[in-house]
Amino acid sequence: MTEDDIYCRCLSRTLCHTATPVTVGFYAPCGHRLESLLAKVTAFMREEMAQREAAELRRGQRKPRSPHGWGLLEALWLLAFYEPVVTEGHLRRKNLEFIFIRFSAWEFAGCDKLWAGLVTTLCHHVRQHFGALPLSVFHVLGSRPRFASGFSQREWILKKGTCLRLWGLLLVLAVGIAILLVALLVPGIKDHHTLKVVGSAVASLSGSSLVLGALSILKNFLVSEKKKIERLTNSDRFAGQLGFMSKIREEVEVLVDYLAFMEVFERRRLRVVMEITSLDLCYPEKVAGVFNAMATLLSDANAPFIFLLAVDPSVIVPCLEQTGCMKGLADNGYLYLNRAVTLPFSIPEMGARSRLRSVAAAIQTREDLMYRIIADNVAKT
Repeated sequence: MTEDDIYCRCLSRTLCHTATPVTVGFYAPCGHRLESLLAKVTAFMREEMAQREAAELRRGQRKPRSPHGWGLLEALWLLAFYEPVVTEGHLRRKNLEFIFIRFSAWEFAGCDKLWAGLVTTLCHHVRQHFGALPLSVFHVLGSRPRFASGFSQREWILKKGTCLRLWGLLLVLAVGIAILLVALLVPGIKDHHTLKVVGSAVASLSGSSLVLGALSILKNFLVSEKKKIERLTNSDRFAGQLGFMSKIREEVEVLVDYLAFMEVFERRRLRVVMEITSLDLCYPEKVAGVFNAMATLLSDANAPFIFLLAVDPSVIVPCLEQTGCMKGLADNGYLYLNRAVTLPFSIPEMGARSRLRSVAAAIQTREDLMYRIIADNVAKT
């Protein structure tokens, strides 16, 4: 194990225990080294995740589930008719699932709103991870988990209001169809035009409510959160209004509520790890925009977000000092960075063993690199 392995393992274990939301400053002087260190941190966090999962199963806990396959039908049923409850048993769960999202700021450096790229990347990957259909149903029928009133282990409560409304609509629809059939088929009543109108109106009104709900789900299924935010950022009508950022925050709040719901459904804690790289290659105004976007995402105290800010401070600080975000901080970029970062983690100079491994990796051929990828895939399976 090299020195870098030790540093990265320490950080991965820290992130498994730290409270969220949190911003981690992952500081190292070399950009290429940052990429390899991030890969190590991700690998160690996946290893910790697998160990915790196995430990929970040995303790006799129920097996986690996912919203895929048959689990999708169960998730849709719970989304529609049940309200999740955060119990004392759920809070004691130790198993974790990390959703890793890599955001390369350089890929969005050409757009006017780099911060919007961060938000859309987050929304797109969460939607892709769980599937579009559960998130679309949650927009219409889902609810944020509430905390248990006692030490009950009951994690799902029936939505009585939703069930009553559904049964009421179905009953009215059945009555309207029955009246219409009677008016059309029963001899002696066929000539009563009023009865036909009443039956058609009752059936149409009740059926339209069900159709509107289905259309809302279909709309959210076809128009993703990413497209909604892109539409807002491209609209001059919204960009000049004070309520523009509040609309972005509403989309993020729905996403946070959905992650809280999926925690209870999957029977494990969820953490979204945003790995922000290549920020030191962007213009100063873009850098400040990313920090503003992070502040927006971290405004919810219940957000399960971990931001890994992989940067070189000697490059980022001069960028921040050239922007207008330094007002009131005596033009001190390091002071601003310390306020924005919750947990600073500096990687020391590269040790001897780490240097030897880096040299060995640098002189590898293309075939060697491809063979290593194949070997890693075999090890994962």
